[in-house]
Amino acid sequence: MVQQQGQPQQGGGCLVAVVRPVVVAVVVPLRLLWELVVLIGRGVGWVVDKVLLWPLRLLWRYLLRPLLKWLVVEPLRLLWRYVLEPVLGFLWNYVLEPAWNGTVAVARGFGRVIAWLGYYLVAVPLRACWRWVLVPIGKAFQHGLWRPVLFPVLRALWLAFRWAWRIGGRIWRFTVVAPCRWVRRGVWWPVKAEIRRVAREVRRVLFG
Repeated sequence: MVQQQGQPQQGGGCLVAVVRPVVVAVVVPLRLLWELVVLIGRGVGWVVDKVLLWPLRLLWRYLLRPLLKWLVVEPLRLLWRYVLEPVLGFLWNYVLEPAWNGTVAVARGFGRVIAWLGYYLVAVPLRACWRWVLVPIGKAFQHGLWRPVLFPVLRALWLAFRWAWRIGGRIWRFTVVAPCRWVRRGVWWPVKAEIRRVAREVRRVLFG
């Protein structure tokens, strides 16, 4: 019984005796190598932080950021606040907005004139032509009244067309051409001259 209990202990001791040199020869050097790599990494990180990153942070905080603020950001803010914003506000209030309103008013008037001309020079003549020309011509063809009906009707139609063309030309000149000339002379040319003057003032203020 004593010998049977002692045999497993002897076998376990042999296994430990075999594994321990392997652990000492392989695992321990690997563990030491890993700790050395970690230590070197920490050292490199500390060196990079203290030698490279820390001076860069100080350079950005105490030199580059103040220079960027006072040499770029603040001049741009002052330029926008005291030069560009007043100039753009002046241009919009006294040049662009009146010109835009005048252009819109002229466009509305032009559209109304076109609609009026289209109605009285196209719709009304076509309706009159249908009523007083085409319908009588059709009836004339039906009753054999070609010469006594068609020729006078065509002659009257031609005279009415010439009269409408002349009246339409006069109306076009007075309602479209004349307002366009007035807009060009009274609105566009002064606006263009004012824009050029303001542009010269801006260039003089900015560049001397």
